[in-house]
Amino acid sequence: MSTIAKEIEVELQTTPNLSAKELKAKFQQMHQVQLSESKMRRAKTIALQRKDGDHTQLRSYIDELLKANPGSTIKLDVEPCANPNLKTRELLRLDGCFMKGKYPGQILTAVGTDGNNCLYPIAFAIVEAECTDSWKWFLDLLGDDLDWPHDANFTFINDRQKGLIQAVKSVFPRAEHRFCCKHIHENLRQTWRGDLYKGLFYRATSATSVPYFNMEMEEIKKINLDMFLWLSEIPAARWLRSHFSGRAKSDMLLNNLCESFNKQLVGARDKPIITCLEYIREYLTMRIVTVKKMQATARGPLTPQATKAWDEIQTEASKLTVMMVDEVTYQVKSLRSQCVVNVEDRTCTCRR
Repeated sequence: MSTIAKEIEVELQTTPNLSAKELKAKFQQMHQVQLSESKMRRAKTIALQRKDGDHTQLRSYIDELLKANPGSTIKLDVEPCANPNLKTRELLRLDGCFMKGKYPGQILTAVGTDGNNCLYPIAFAIVEAECTDSWKWFLDLLGDDLDWPHDANFTFINDRQKGLIQAVKSVFPRAEHRFCCKHIHENLRQTWRGDLYKGLFYRATSATSVPYFNMEMEEIKKINLDMFLWLSEIPAARWLRSHFSGRAKSDMLLNNLCESFNKQLVGARDKPIITCLEYIREYLTMRIVTVKKMQATARGPLTPQATKAWDEIQTEASKLTVMMVDEVTYQVKSLRSQCVVNVEDRTCTCRR
């Protein structure tokens, strides 16, 4: 495409209003090559950008102005663009735990996952109480620190803590919410105890597609109508794998990474404020050193866990039959099921 654009750039210097159809005819006459009109249209766009420049070169233009005019002041302010349909990978866990002793308060935490599928603490704060104002303050600082615009698309998973849902809506109105299924089950088991109900619940939450989920819910309905109605009141997109939007490429149903992090802070929660902060800082330093040691031993471009996952995927893939449907769509069959894979959208109807 770049070569074609370079060829037609000369034509556009003298006749900038040539249409894609006319450029196609000229190119075909010169090189005896048949090109589609859409391809020529894209080449024309590239050629015009080279000739006239566009907004993507604005920062370079400013740099050149400042070099040529030292002491000048140039300010560039841009409006952050957020596409509500954009699929992003960000998934953060949020949680809070109590301080102990004579210093009351809460430790708020944000935890992510590193490339080796291990917990990665991102931020923490000590506040007077777990409420909407505290969470809004924490999320504002988190967004500034990670350079996230307020209309960015990413996903939070939480335990429905007091004030958190409203705070997220206020600070990040386009963020998605997931509720920790473990905490939903803890509420459920106050009324419906036993392995039978637990199994029914987790089979419904982990079903990868809506038809499979509906089958599991019908089973719950047959066994206990009240439990079925209770679960139906929870927004499906917040806790069901089958209803996740796919924006965050993760099937995570639990908030256990935050809980694991909070357990590491037990020794700090009854200490004076400075001692508490130093305890957390030292723990985070040790975690970072551990990760760096792991990186030093890794062979190849992937982490050990990613390598293991890739090997398992390759083993599973060798058992599948693939048939091309069109340029981007493939039918994939196993002994028990059949799926459609779109390599352009990077989706599969199995939703696994």
